[in-house]
Formats: sequence, C-alpha cells, structure tokens
Amino acid sequence: MNDARRGPWDQPTRVAGPMPPTTEAMRGICFCLLYDLCCWLASVRRPVPGDVEEYTLNGLREIGDPHQRLGRYVNSALLLSWERALEPFFESGATLEPELGEAGSFQERGRDAAGRLRAELRFGNRSSVLDRSQRRHQLEPHDWMLTVLLSPELGGFVENATIRRA
Repeated sequence: MNDARRGPWDQPTRVAGPMPPTTEAMRGICFCLLYDLCCWLASVRRPVPGDVEEYTLNGLREIGDPHQRLGRYVNSALLLSWERALEPFFESGATLEPELGEAGSFQERGRDAAGRLRAELRFGNRSSVLDRSQRRHQLEPHDWMLTVLLSPELGGFVENATIRRA
C-alpha cells in the first residue's frame, strides 16, 4: 500500500495510489481504522509499533496521536460526528482496554449506489472499560462487524464506517 500524504485540512488524505484499492488494501484500511479507533478510545498516544504488521498505512505510523491518524484518512464530517458521539465517554474519564479477537472474515461487498467501495470485517471483542477510578468494567463478549465505505474517487478515503453486533 502506498503511504498516505498530508492533505488539506478539509480533505482527508487518500489512502491508495492511482488505482482503486485492492482487496488486500481494503482489508488493511479496515484494520488501520479499527486499530486507530481502539487507540483513540484507550487514550494511547504513541506511534504504531513496527511489530503491528497489519497496519498498512505506513506513512501514518510515526504520528503518535490516533485521532490525528484518523483525520488523515477518515472523512472530516464522519470524524466530527464520532467526536460528538464519544464526548460523554471521554468527559467521564473512561478509557477502553481493548482485547479484540482475531479478525474473522473479511468481505469485499462491491460498490453501493453512489459508487463507494464497501467492505466488512468481522471480529471478536472481549474488551473492558476502565472508569476514572481505574475500576474495570468487563464488556460482554460479542462478535462485531465493521462496515467501511471508501470514496469512489481514485485513491479513495474512508467516507463512512459503522460498527454493529454481528
């Protein structure tokens, strides 16, 4: 996968080269998105370690803040909606202690009516949440589905994404 380049503040950085992303590139984007979301919710601020081979956006690895990494390849309106939705979580002082199972099935689902590439990644979750007092609250283990829509433009970016129970 080509490295991402800094784009204008109002435009996410494209995550692929001149051709639409391959299935492997789409799988990589899904992994990067899930990884960066978990780091953001866990308040982990550090570059992506070299041993995380699945993280394919190599040009973003050195950025320590996961929110900034997300801002480089996720639609700014989508990221803003996540910020608003997660505001109570962050204000409460809670953090996620992620424990994700191996990623299960990955499916490329073709294009939607707007031409966006659609992909789904199923994964297990056994995470817990630490409250402000560092008390652990175990979340129920479930399988989840990450659905990602990539821009139809060449070298698209994450235009929309949802996570739901599988």
